[in-house]
Amino acid sequence: MGEVKAAKDRTFKGILEIMEREGIDEEGAMVMVLDLGLKDYVVELYRRGDVTIREAAAILGLNLRQTLEIVEKKIGGNVGREEAIRALELAKKLAEVK
Repeated sequence: MGEVKAAKDRTFKGILEIMEREGIDEEGAMVMVLDLGLKDYVVELYRRGDVTIREAAAILGLNLRQTLEIVEKKIGGNVGREEAIRALELAKKLAEVK
């Protein structure tokens, strides 16, 4: 139980610092912190494959494009360099066949 209290104390202290720095009220600071935390959590669920991008958008209350932008900022695209190179090589081969 002590860990939960320590986490609450840390969170409250962080919110107070945000309020002071940003010049916003307590409710605004709480909303900001909760929104950021929810986005991070949902992006992690998506990264692990626990939710689809559409499910993530529904949880966040955003449209698909907005959700994709958040995912891109937080974890990057879902295609790595090697995959992109292989896709380009395949596209080149397919173009030569025609």
